[in-house]
Amino acid sequence: MSGGVEMTEKLPLSLSVQQEVQLRFLGPSDVTEVKKLCREWFPIEYPDSWYEEITSNSRFYSLAATHHARIVGLVVAELKPQAKLNKEDGDLLASYYPPTAQVAYILSLGVVGDFRRIGIASLLLDSLLSYLTSKDRHDCKAVYLHVLSTNTVALRFYERRSAVVTKLQPCAFPRQVYTAVRNIIQRMLSRSVTEVSHNS
Repeated sequence: MSGGVEMTEKLPLSLSVQQEVQLRFLGPSDVTEVKKLCREWFPIEYPDSWYEEITSNSRFYSLAATHHARIVGLVVAELKPQAKLNKEDGDLLASYYPPTAQVAYILSLGVVGDFRRIGIASLLLDSLLSYLTSKDRHDCKAVYLHVLSTNTVALRFYERRSAVVTKLQPCAFPRQVYTAVRNIIQRMLSRSVTEVSHNS
């Protein structure tokens, strides 16, 4: 998974804590703290260059939720043209959209354990969606992400947010291709055998 949400069920904190949370963009000085958080939250080891990119490159929307200057949540997304999607995500938009149509990919969305279930993930996601639906971003046609199928809390979170959840089975497509090719070869072989028997 290259991105997603890591959340577990926790008792909600007081509303006063939620009111003290502030949002700000990540910067280069956040690399160490963001690296520590991502290692705690996600089952992926990002390279150091990824942390440098998301904290300094303007092509990423990298927003932190902070509580008394401590990062307690973050969302990282990348806006890119449909033509630059990975092959497995290529059919995300309908075929009538041009290759230049923009899509947003959420690489990461996470919240510190003690601050979960008080609306911080929703606040971060809402801020991202507000940015993507602004006048300057009118060409963004879709937002997507990858979530582990075992992360049921994250799946429920996105479903509550009216997201369309599609469960992919990575091995199904190659198996289908193999079966289709095998069937074609078998038909060709049986046709050849039939032709040989008729001609002899």
